[in-house]
Amino acid sequence: MKRNLQHIDEIRFLIIHLILINHWMLSVALIMNSVDKSLIDFWFELTSPTLSLISGYLFFYRTKENFGYIKKVKTRFHSLVVPYLFWSLTFFFIYFIIKKSYLYLFHNSFWYEPVRPMTFGNFIDTIKNPPLINFWYLQNLIFIIPFNFLIYYLLKNRWIFGLIFLAIIGIYAYDYLDIYFSPRFLPFYLLGAFFGYNEIYIPKVNLKFYTARYASSIILVPVLFFITTRTSDLDYTGILTLPYKICIVLFFVITVFNLLDANPDSWVMKYLKKYKDYSFFLFAIHMFFFTVVQRSLLKLGVEHYLLNKYYSLLFNIFSLIIVIIMSFSLARLLKTKVPKFYFLIVGR
Repeated sequence: MKRNLQHIDEIRFLIIHLILINHWMLSVALIMNSVDKSLIDFWFELTSPTLSLISGYLFFYRTKENFGYIKKVKTRFHSLVVPYLFWSLTFFFIYFIIKKSYLYLFHNSFWYEPVRPMTFGNFIDTIKNPPLINFWYLQNLIFIIPFNFLIYYLLKNRWIFGLIFLAIIGIYAYDYLDIYFSPRFLPFYLLGAFFGYNEIYIPKVNLKFYTARYASSIILVPVLFFITTRTSDLDYTGILTLPYKICIVLFFVITVFNLLDANPDSWVMKYLKKYKDYSFFLFAIHMFFFTVVQRSLLKLGVEHYLLNKYYSLLFNIFSLIIVIIMSFSLARLLKTKVPKFYFLIVGR
């Protein structure tokens, strides 16, 4: 997989952009009755499953001969635990100040949840329930670390691992147990671990050979959009749902990889290559910036125009672009002025 995944950073960066699109409705949802959402109310459910698949793969890639568990744990502590604690605790204070100020100035709530008092208990609870709700994925990645040692030895026997994997699918399908880990994480992480341990590669298809250079993109991108958005509302109950979603994620990864590989000079690929170093920073801060940008625009009276579906779409696209620009600008500033701090908070 990794031999053919020289675009792995670009793929993850692209997925994070899909996560941004998933979250561009959060502030708009506060005034949903005043919004025509027919062009903006969709989401890509496969984002976290795809990231989980890649994470599992990378953790167990080429570990048959030498696992190096301790070294990997140290790396994960630096790349996951430290950034998780920093962003969660920092935004506990930031949201407290913003919510208090907003309540004082406008006499209504800034967000769905009320202002949480600045107490030691709430400070500790923030680690369990981070203010940045997309950090549930990082929580799962952190809490799986102790189990990776067990997963490694299960991987040594394909049949035992396969039975455990099927049992986990059954648990999610019929809700037998609460095993903490999200169904959007654990099955895909385990599948990625299996691929990485056994060094199973992404199949490489010569799209240039079968089609004109851009014809494959014109055909496959709408197909991907249709499949990924139409299947997002399926929950994880039912014995066939998880295998179905796994097939969709695999199709997505294989297709995106081959599209990027077939179009190395496209503007999308150039963009992904140029800014991929800001990937984690964008993932971490985008929800805060969406809140600031969209709530400010709504307070300036933009919400009166959102009954028109085209204005609603334009509002979301505009706010998405502004959030990306703000994120890259701040990341570049921190990376230039305080590089040690920047690399600490992005786990590098």
